[in-house]
Amino acid sequence: MVDYGRKIAKVSLDTGAIILNPENPFTWASGYRMPIYNDNRLLLGSYKNRVLVGGALIEGASNLENNSFDTVAGTSTAGIAPAATVARIHGCPLLVIDNEELFSFDLDSIYENSKNIESLTKNSDVIASTCPFAIPYGVILANTLKFPFIYVRPEKKAHGMGKQIEGNLGKNQKVFLVDYNIGESYKSSAIKAIEDASGVIAGEVSENIKLKIKCDGVEGTDVVVIEDLISTGGSSVKEVEAYRKKGANVAGCVSIFNYSLDKATNVFQSADCEVRSALTYDKLLQTAKDTGYIDEDAEQLLDDWRAEPFKWGEKHGFPRAGHDKNKKNRLN
Repeated sequence: MVDYGRKIAKVSLDTGAIILNPENPFTWASGYRMPIYNDNRLLLGSYKNRVLVGGALIEGASNLENNSFDTVAGTSTAGIAPAATVARIHGCPLLVIDNEELFSFDLDSIYENSKNIESLTKNSDVIASTCPFAIPYGVILANTLKFPFIYVRPEKKAHGMGKQIEGNLGKNQKVFLVDYNIGESYKSSAIKAIEDASGVIAGEVSENIKLKIKCDGVEGTDVVVIEDLISTGGSSVKEVEAYRKKGANVAGCVSIFNYSLDKATNVFQSADCEVRSALTYDKLLQTAKDTGYIDEDAEQLLDDWRAEPFKWGEKHGFPRAGHDKNKKNRLN
């Protein structure tokens, strides 16, 4: 049996998708000093890593008590790309809720679409998409070609690292941009962001697809919700409840990484929602220790953080910072 947790832990530590630094902790958007940084979107840069994550999420969904599901839902925005990979592997539709509207993506049709436009990408190194509606098209195209994948936001995030481009884009890499939208394209902004990051636009495709993906309802559908990251659990449960309000039966929530905080456990229990995670905090620490990434002193500090994450900084001499959005290392 594949130990997905250990494999994802090693890949995450190697790529910087997860960084552990209890001696010089990061400042999260809330101002709290935390010894861990996580950005699973850095795993999108490798086809091999996307397939690894997809396989882990499929296993997690299969281990849910109610493991019979006919639809995959991706949490916006970071959960959509891994959810699209899972839906394609499982052979089922992908759901996304945006501004309380429901959209359904036929992954078989999207795969056929990727084959139809494959010839347009022959001079490209990277597949990029706008978000959120183009992400399923972009990641399936990238999977078809076994290319790196990134996505571009309409503008820089107001918190975290303030990124507009999610994922790794190398200097002078040739980018094929997928801009499937619902009538409000920001293609020009995406192109500018790519060029400002020293990328080169090698080609593009743009289309209004609202009529193709608008979904009238999911009454009685058995859904598994795919989440990027579970911290306190609030945003994840909000997504679960949104699908329940649409009439779906939610089999559970499956995430790439879970901080394993007691607060999240309680939130999911209150919502009567089962959770499975490809990588848990315990597995991460064990792998980091086994590989020499951390020593015993760092392990103890990281154990202390999980016990009291919002008191950890003060306890160890790292008081909560102000709310200056431009502060270095402001994350999550």
